[in-house]
Amino acid sequence: MTDCDLCGRAIPTVIPVRVFRPLLKFAYPEGVWKGLCETCLESAQKTHLTVDKNNTSCRRSKCALCGDKTGVFPVELQIPDFSKGVVKKDVDVCYRCLKAVDEASIRYKKEQIEQEHAHH
Repeated sequence: MTDCDLCGRAIPTVIPVRVFRPLLKFAYPEGVWKGLCETCLESAQKTHLTVDKNNTSCRRSKCALCGDKTGVFPVELQIPDFSKGVVKKDVDVCYRCLKAVDEASIRYKKEQIEQEHAHH
């Protein structure tokens, strides 16, 4: 079991997303891998698709994935809670990480389609 890096949900496998952490750019110039559950991946991709890349965010905060203090966009998460069922919470994610999530989502969906065809 592993945990989603955004919502903390424990699931058997996560979807890998490559992010570039500014504090680790010399140690890991190729980036580091973060794991997201399917729900967080879809939510972050939806945010990426609604955000205009030319429109920089006026909110400056720390990105939940890479830790960079830059312009961020709110991504709505659905965090499982034993007493309430699901709690909705916004986390801040920078545009660069949103773009990486979008690429990972496209790659994940292609793999899903290929697996569907392999089973038939």
